[in-house]
Amino acid sequence: MTPEQKQNIMTRVDKHLNDLPWFINEYIDYRIDASANTLYNYVRDYYKFFDWIVNEGIHPGPMTEIDIYTLEKLTMQNIISFERYCMRNNNRVDTIARRLNSLRSLFHYLSQVAEDEEGYPYLHRNVMVKVNIRKEKLSNKKKAEKIANKILLDDEISAFRNFIREDYGNYLLEKNQKRKHSSYLYNRERDLALISFMLGSGLRISEALSVNVDTIDWNNNQVDITRKGDSGDVVSFSNVAAEDMKRYLEIRDDRYKVSRSNKAFFLSRKTGNGGLANRLTVRAAQLMINHYADAFGKSSLTLHKLRHSFATNYYKVNKDLATLKTILNHANLETTMIYTYISNKQIEQSINKADSR
Repeated sequence: MTPEQKQNIMTRVDKHLNDLPWFINEYIDYRIDASANTLYNYVRDYYKFFDWIVNEGIHPGPMTEIDIYTLEKLTMQNIISFERYCMRNNNRVDTIARRLNSLRSLFHYLSQVAEDEEGYPYLHRNVMVKVNIRKEKLSNKKKAEKIANKILLDDEISAFRNFIREDYGNYLLEKNQKRKHSSYLYNRERDLALISFMLGSGLRISEALSVNVDTIDWNNNQVDITRKGDSGDVVSFSNVAAEDMKRYLEIRDDRYKVSRSNKAFFLSRKTGNGGLANRLTVRAAQLMINHYADAFGKSSLTLHKLRHSFATNYYKVNKDLATLKTILNHANLETTMIYTYISNKQIEQSINKADSR
């Protein structure tokens, strides 16, 4: 994550904090060494919870006026009701678990760490210690089955690249979407470069967007990036990705009218007469791939599925799990093993395809 990306997230954190009680601000200050994304998830979860408290009439509101005594009065039934509220809003099991864990961390701080002027804890009764947090537990095989049909396999990778390079424009003209066609022509080289880069490196989207022009070693197809957790690393990318990235680099400065001080490799289109091209955001990149995926006929394809696509095809060709773990920057080998199951699924499908009636 680049400093500017971190700053953008922290700006959103501060915006949420303006609507939350004082003790949330204090807790975020206490956790300030956590990653920007972690802090943002905290404040989003607390906003959702305290908004529910007001809507349920547990506190008259506004959220900023919710006090410690309100938390003291909460019962197990209240927490169960909040959990059911999240379920009714179609939140995933893991999302609900994260929200409850956010509350557990907050309540622990208020009851075990924070203290008033007389040395007493803010919170004397911690209802969250009674809460059993359910989390969806899936084996690697089950995880593999869930994503096997949502990624690009074998020839689909080159087909998707070619679709962006050539066929998407024709698709838009057939649909009589001239405005989108104009935008596509403007951003085609950039979009292809980003997607090709991810398919040829296995990077996370935040890592890919952290790339700067002056950190790319074109002779060795390597780049300095900021990993998840803000650690620096050097990663390699494929020759195919390099070709698409170089084509984008050729038009980058003139088309995006970028200042020399802006080192971001992937840029957004400048807005207005006085607007400036900035580093492409994760949100903009997500919206971008949605258009291509839908038109390609694979609407389940996301930016993170590009990473899965790279990993699956890498393991299929190389059968080297240890190196793949390093490339993907996984903390443990167990996480990487999911791609061995996806590869086995491909083998099963290939056998049935070869021996069909």
